[in-house]
Amino acid sequence: MVLAEKRTRDSAGYRTYVATLNFEFPHAKISKRLPIGKEEILKKADHKRLKEFYDSWYRPEKMILVMVGDFDTQAAISLIKENFSSLSSRAPPVREPDVGKINHFGIKPFYHLEKEAGNTTTSIEVVEKVSKEPDSFTFQKDRLVKNIANRIVQNRLNAKVRKAGTPFTSASIHSGIFLNQMKYAEITAECSPENWKRSLSLMEQILRKALKFGFAESELDRVKKDYLSELDNAVKKASTRNSRHLARKILWNLNADRVFLSPEQKKELFTPLINSLTLQHVHDAFKEIWAPEHKLIFVTGNAELTGTDKDPRSQILAAYYKSNKVKLSKPAEKKTVTFPYLQEPGKEGRVIRTKKIPDLEIVRIDFKNGVRLNLKKTDFKANQVLINLAFGSGKTSEPLKKPGLAALSTKVINESGLGALDKDGVERAMAGKSTDVFFDVGEDRFYFKGETVTQEVPLLFQLLYAHLVDPGFREDAYTLSMERFRQKYLELSGSINGAMVLSGNRFLAGGDSRFGLPSFEEFKQLTLEHVRSWIEASLKTDTMEVSVVGDFDMDSVIKLAAKYFGTLSLNTQVYKSSESRLPEFPVGQLNTISVATKIPKGMVIVAYPTEDLWNISRTRRLSVLADIVSDRFREQIREKLGSAYSTFAFNRPSRAYPKYGVFQTGVYINPEEANMLANKIKKIVSGLASDGATQDELHRALSPTLTSIKEMMRTNNYWLNTVLTGSKKHPQQLDWSRTIMKDYASVTKEEVSNIAKKYLDNGKAATIIVKPK
Repeated sequence: MVLAEKRTRDSAGYRTYVATLNFEFPHAKISKRLPIGKEEILKKADHKRLKEFYDSWYRPEKMILVMVGDFDTQAAISLIKENFSSLSSRAPPVREPDVGKINHFGIKPFYHLEKEAGNTTTSIEVVEKVSKEPDSFTFQKDRLVKNIANRIVQNRLNAKVRKAGTPFTSASIHSGIFLNQMKYAEITAECSPENWKRSLSLMEQILRKALKFGFAESELDRVKKDYLSELDNAVKKASTRNSRHLARKILWNLNADRVFLSPEQKKELFTPLINSLTLQHVHDAFKEIWAPEHKLIFVTGNAELTGTDKDPRSQILAAYYKSNKVKLSKPAEKKTVTFPYLQEPGKEGRVIRTKKIPDLEIVRIDFKNGVRLNLKKTDFKANQVLINLAFGSGKTSEPLKKPGLAALSTKVINESGLGALDKDGVERAMAGKSTDVFFDVGEDRFYFKGETVTQEVPLLFQLLYAHLVDPGFREDAYTLSMERFRQKYLELSGSINGAMVLSGNRFLAGGDSRFGLPSFEEFKQLTLEHVRSWIEASLKTDTMEVSVVGDFDMDSVIKLAAKYFGTLSLNTQVYKSSESRLPEFPVGQLNTISVATKIPKGMVIVAYPTEDLWNISRTRRLSVLADIVSDRFREQIREKLGSAYSTFAFNRPSRAYPKYGVFQTGVYINPEEANMLANKIKKIVSGLASDGATQDELHRALSPTLTSIKEMMRTNNYWLNTVLTGSKKHPQQLDWSRTIMKDYASVTKEEVSNIAKKYLDNGKAATIIVKPK
C-alpha cells in the first residue's frame, strides 16, 4: 500500500520538489530520505524493523493531546488519566537526528527539466541553518515585521502580474523557518517556458528595488490597515471559532515550541507595534531577510535550456547578471483610490411580498422589479456575513459553438475588477476592509458570491451593486487568463488527472461540450467579446435572487437590498442557448485514454447512470451507497490487494439536467493492473448490487454522516448554498433542511440495497482507463 501511495504522489511537480530539495539541502537528511521512504527499503522492511521504529519514536513524551469543544473539563481530565497514564516507552530513547549542514556561497544556479510540467518556475532564494530560538516577544515582533515587508512586495507582484507585457502569470514571496532550523526566503514566479529569462530578470529587479529603496508610505499604510483589520476581526470572531481549526493551531504551536496566543492577546500585543512601525523598520527587516551572502537561482519546469552553445547553468547565470546591471528607480507613491464611486440610487425598491418562515428563522422578500431576497440571521459564526447574488442560467446556457466559455468567463471577470477600477485599484480601495466579492458560473446559475464582517455590510452591497452596474471586462485580464489557460492545458495534457478534465468528464456526458474542457485549439478561439456578450445578456434579469446568511441586522439588510437591488431595471428575458440539449450517459461504453507522460501511474473509472438531484430521498440514499462502496474499495483493493492507495466513489446528481446523474467509482493504479482492477471494481459493485449492504456497513457509513450533518447545519455555508440559494425556483430546498437529519437516520440497509440493485448495473456501466502512452 505504501508503494501504491508513492506511485499516486508521483508527478512532475513532486519530482521537481525532490530535485530542488537536493540542491537546497545537499547535506541535510530531509533531501536524502523523504518521509514516504525509499523503495528498496520499503520492499525489504519486515515486522521486526517496523516494530523497532515504532517503539523508538512513538513514545509518551512525544505525544500531544489537544481537546477543543463543548465538554466537561474535569471529566476529560479523568478520562485522559484513565486511558493514557499507563502508557510507557517500549524502547530506549533515540537521539534526534541533526538536520545536516547547509553551506551555500555566491550565486548558484539550478536547472531541472520536467517536460510534463505546465509552465516554468523561476525563483531566487536564500537558505541557512539557524539554531532553534525560544519564543519571545522579540521573536514574534521580528517575524511580524518581516511578514509585513513580504506583504508589501506581494502586493507589488500582484499588481505587476495584471499589467500588460508582464512575462509571468503568477508570483509570490515568502520567508520563514523550515523544520525549526532552516531559515529561508524565496521570491518565485510562474511563466511560459519562452519567458523564463524575462521572468527571472523582472523578479531580480523587483527584489533588488525593494532591498535598495525600501517602500513607499502608501504601501506601508495599506498593509498596516490590513493587519490591524485582521487582528480586530479575529477578536470579534473568537467566540465561534471552529473547534477543529483551533485544535490544529494549538497543536502547531506546541510542535513548534511557540506560545499559543488568543486573538485578544494578539491584538493587545501587536496593535501598538504595527502602529509604531516606520518605513525604516520595515526596510531594515526586509534587508535582514535577504542578508545571507548567497543567492540560489532556480529555473525548473518545462523550459528546455539544452541544445545551445551554453549549458543551462551558464544561461541562468548570464540572465541573472545581465538583469543585475539594469538601473532601478525609486518606487512612486500610489494615488488614493476612492470607493464607492457610483452615485447611490435615490430611492428604495417597493416590497410586494414578505413571508416569514418561523421554524427555519428565514425571511423571504419579493421586490416589484422581480428580485427575491432570502434572509437567515444566525449566530453560527460571529462577525461573518455571506451573500449569494444569483442570476441567469449559468453553464446550461453556454453556447454549443463556444465550449469553455464558462471557464474563461469566470477567470476574466475575477481578474477584471470593475469598469472604473481595475483589480489592483479595487484591492487598494479595500485596504483595511474585510469585504470580498468574486464571480462564479454554476451548473444552472451565475453568481456573485461575497463575504464580509458585520460592520461592513453596506460596503458589500455597494461592491455588488458596482459589479452589476459597472462590470469590468478588461483586455489585460483576458490576455492573462488566456496565458494561464495555455499553461493549464499543457499541465493537464501530461497528467492522469488531466485526462478526466480534457475528455473523461465529457465522455460521461455523451460528448456534451458543457462538461470538461474543449481542446485548446477550440478554447483559444474564444474572445473577450464572447465573454462580455454572454454575461451581460444575463446580468440584469428578473430571475435575480439575493441570499444573505450570518451575523447581520435584518432591517438594515432589507433597506440596503431595497436601495441597491430593488431599484434595478431588470429584463424579463433570460439568455438561453438556442440549442435544446441534455447530456447522455454512455451506457456500456469503454474509453481508453493515453496520456503523454513518463509517470508510471494510471486511473480506472467505472461509472453508472443515476438521476438528477430533485428526488432528495433517492439522492441521499445514493450518497450513503457511495460511502459503502468506498468502504468496500478500502478493504478489498487498498488493504487486501495493496494495489491502490487512493480509491473513491461518489454520486454526482445534476441540478440542471433532468434525469442525469453519474455514480462514479475509481482507483489510481499501476498501469499494468488496469484491466484487473477494472474487473475488480465491477465485481465488488456487482456483489453489492446482488447481495446488498450489511447492517455493519450501513452503520459505518451513517455514523460519520450524521455527525457531519450536525456540524454542517451549524454553518452559514450550508444555509446559504444548499437551502436559500435557488429556493425561489425550487422551494423544496427549504424542506430539505427540515428532513435531512431524520431522513438520513431512517435509512435502512434494505433501501440502500434496493438502490444498489437498481443503479449499479454493470451492463450499463461506462469504463474509462487512463494510462501512459
